[in-house]
Amino acid sequence: MTGKVLVFLLAFATVAWSEPMDHTVHQVQLRCDGAFRSATRYQRTADTAVSNPVRAMSSDICVADGMEITVARTEYMPGTPMELKDFVKQSAAAMGRRPGVAKPMQSTAWVTVSKLPAQRLSFSAKVENKPLTVESLYFLKDQTLWTIQIVFETNEDKHKKAEQILASVRHQATP
Repeated sequence: MTGKVLVFLLAFATVAWSEPMDHTVHQVQLRCDGAFRSATRYQRTADTAVSNPVRAMSSDICVADGMEITVARTEYMPGTPMELKDFVKQSAAAMGRRPGVAKPMQSTAWVTVSKLPAQRLSFSAKVENKPLTVESLYFLKDQTLWTIQIVFETNEDKHKKAEQILASVRHQATP
């Protein structure tokens, strides 16, 4: 895959598949292969523009067997409107507008994660004439949006693996 094919990804790494194991990343537990590494960190400062509703953001990435798994946590300022369906809609629209994306298709479904309402987004498209799939899970806890995203070249085995990973996601309460 080229960097352009992986247009939705934040960074690149190589990790060999091993036995699935439980990982805890920012209070989110999931079962997958490989190891996670820190990708981005952001903390609002006193001089941050008032119109920016993000208080803090972090993401961690695991790449294994051609699949990139990202766990992202975005904490919003108190009073910021928080509608899960709006976050999912905006995410799907952004993916479809990326350069080189052709024939985008998407579907959403409501699910639960640790008794919290969550939404699944399945997105597929051709990127540089290669089939690409993005399976995502979004849920809110207070003023924090959690996003688990798995990107891979479309393949039935990888799709099953992505489904298993997303089904394993749990949110852990703050100690």
